[in-house]
Amino acid sequence: MPSSSRVCYSYSQTATCRFGSQCRFEHDEGSEVTNGPSKTQTQTPLDDFFATYPTFDYDSSASASSEFYRMCGQFCWDKEDKEREKAHHDFKDALVRQFNEIYGTDVNDLTSWHNLCEIVRISPIPDTLKSCREAVKATHVNIVDLVDTKVTREPVTRFVSEAKLSEYTKATGKFFPTDNAYAGGLLRYLLRRIMNPGQGRVSRSGQKTQKTQKTQTRGRRRRH
Repeated sequence: MPSSSRVCYSYSQTATCRFGSQCRFEHDEGSEVTNGPSKTQTQTPLDDFFATYPTFDYDSSASASSEFYRMCGQFCWDKEDKEREKAHHDFKDALVRQFNEIYGTDVNDLTSWHNLCEIVRISPIPDTLKSCREAVKATHVNIVDLVDTKVTREPVTRFVSEAKLSEYTKATGKFFPTDNAYAGGLLRYLLRRIMNPGQGRVSRSGQKTQKTQKTQTRGRRRRH
């Protein structure tokens, strides 16, 4: 029997669920399958991820990252643990998919840009796609916070610089995955150099120096 009154996201979208009758979320037989997010309160990608660990009491109203780290602690996983590596990989996929569902993936959708600008408190909200892109690109926010705000209701902090955002991200452990297969267009305008903020000098010839290239390679492994 389901342990939650929330609707199973996978079932609502595809009419299938790998957990079958053991799923902790409702399978609404009368719901219409759609290709987009349901208007009702459905199971999210993060819900789906944490549901694969039924012995962990997931709090969907808390920060996703804090819940992941809490789960790692419950299962006594260290950073070299193979189970943790797999869980972290799946968690990152779920995090990116959740961002996409909240904010969209189409860089040519002005409504999606306006929604994002409103959440990060860009005012006045630009009228054109180009202006929205430039405004978001100049704004430093933690992307995990952008995902969390829909459930925690906590406002997203805007940082005055990439360096300040880097300090916050490292202190909280709220790293957002890059180069993910599910990453959409809007997301790419928010990615920042977290491990090496403010670097990336370009020479007069337009080519990065060898030292900078090495720095960026290391930094690319962990943006938030």
